Amino acid sequence: MKAECGASENPGGKPRFPQSIAIAGAWGYIGRKFLDAALALGLRTYVYDPGPAPADLAAERAIRIAAEESFYQLQADLFHLALHPEHRRRGLAILLERSRAEPIVILCEKPMAAPEHPEECGRIIDAADRARAVVLYDFPELYDPLTRRIREHLARFRDVRIESIHLQRSKDREDPAQRRNYKRMVTIQYQESVHCLAFALYTLAGLRGGDPEALFADGLSVAAASEPYCPPNPEAYPRVVDGRCEFRLALAGATIEGRTDFKRGAPWAKRRILRGTADGRPFVIEVDYLEGCKRLTIDGEEQAIDPAADSYAAVIETLGDWRAAASARELMTGLYPNPRFARLTYQLSSALWRSSRERKPIALASLEALQCFDAGFAAAIR
Repeated sequence: MKAECGASENPGGKPRFPQSIAIAGAWGYIGRKFLDAALALGLRTYVYDPGPAPADLAAERAIRIAAEESFYQLQADLFHLALHPEHRRRGLAILLERSRAEPIVILCEKPMAAPEHPEECGRIIDAADRARAVVLYDFPELYDPLTRRIREHLARFRDVRIESIHLQRSKDREDPAQRRNYKRMVTIQYQESVHCLAFALYTLAGLRGGDPEALFADGLSVAAASEPYCPPNPEAYPRVVDGRCEFRLALAGATIEGRTDFKRGAPWAKRRILRGTADGRPFVIEVDYLEGCKRLTIDGEEQAIDPAADSYAAVIETLGDWRAAASARELMTGLYPNPRFARLTYQLSSALWRSSRERKPIALASLEALQCFDAGFAAAIR
């Protein structure tokens, strides 16, 4: 008997997760990517977005919910908040309050909070601790099977030391011919550099007991420089935001160098290069997560992967795998993109922005120093 749409099963006979998804902000760039991925996966899909539906979306393919209150009361396996931070705050608060009585799984877009409101990160963590929710943040590369391949390869060795990580994430975000470029963004350290920082933290912590906070035991240093973004719709921006950032961090014995670039003519790239030693022998791992051009090489040997694999479907599927393999508590306390992990990426984004603004390196002796530094940050960015 053929399974109903969205009711497929794992080989062991257990229904796959999720079978349904509710997407807030479904007509936005990221929301639409997840909408298309969910429909391709055969999920029962609910959407909430007050704007006009895309002309190329058949009305019967997704269930549109007109009222916000009704949307956040849906019995959906997974809620995805594809919203700007200021709009996401309300939806997340509603779901976290609801989840004090019932378990809910929530996928949030980054950054964790608006750049000028770092205090919101602590509030989210406190609210999540009081709830029965699983809250994970959408850093797509952490969910990508390519990342799992890298971790599985390094796990074969007894002693792995990463000496350097090169991070490049860029695209032309100033071209007025691209409709996507009219979507308002926050400053690039939070919009794009945060993905690079998340990858570095996730990779390093995976080799050091799985605790990203432990990476800061010996402190860190940050040096960054930036250039302003020139949007095609400057009237949408109350203040100038950065559109390019180059940075260098020293953390947990590794040098982390990155370039995030939204300026005119920037190449499309989501490249990572890891260099180090494994059981005393040098290694080089190169990976590109760019949709349609994905690739992975290990010590110069090209690995068999699908260059066109859907990154957004991978987020949904990997989240389902994690939920099947780990308890809610493990997902909220272990090495997953949960609120505590997301706060670290937010705090490092703050450090990049501050170093760029002050045009000087920043040295912080501990995680506590980073947290205190972040607490005094709001006034500077406002």
